[in-house]
Amino acid sequence: MNKLSEEILVKTPVFNVVSKKFENQSFSPVGLNCNDWVMICVKDTKNDRWLLVEQTRWGIEGKTIEFPCGTVEPSEVERYGRFFARFVAAERELKEETGLKLNNDVHLIELATFNPNPAYFNNTMTIFYVEVPDLEYKVSFDASNLTLDKDEDCKPFLTSSGDYDPLYEVRKSGLGLAAYGLLSARNYL
Repeated sequence: MNKLSEEILVKTPVFNVVSKKFENQSFSPVGLNCNDWVMICVKDTKNDRWLLVEQTRWGIEGKTIEFPCGTVEPSEVERYGRFFARFVAAERELKEETGLKLNNDVHLIELATFNPNPAYFNNTMTIFYVEVPDLEYKVSFDASNLTLDKDEDCKPFLTSSGDYDPLYEVRKSGLGLAAYGLLSARNYL
């Protein structure tokens, strides 16, 4: 495929709506150019719990329960390259939304990187997994201690299968379902 041109139709802080022209194509497909996304599945190995966040999501006009997640900043891609920027963004988003700073002895494991909707989106979603013992002593449950974006509403909490199925709410969304499937498959790898 040889792209001849790309025109921004609508520019927003979150994505750009673009029209593209390709060689030997009579139509101009419209799509969304977005930053890459990251999701971090954090498990407390000592207490068998998961770190989740309750967050307002304006697209559905309500709150969701999900794993910490966010976008890769263009400055991170420029500095580290697209591959390593995902790891940097995952650690940054985890710290911003939960106060959790990963130590040198704890490493993110990349479960998968995929395009959430290649028909319209140009970006990728990377799902990470990390095990951290004693999360309750490392997470900030006081929102005033978090470094959230100015319009972001996020409350971290820990849950275990003893309370309820920790992944029930996460399975409601497509990306949450992808994370759940990957975590389930990880047990067999």
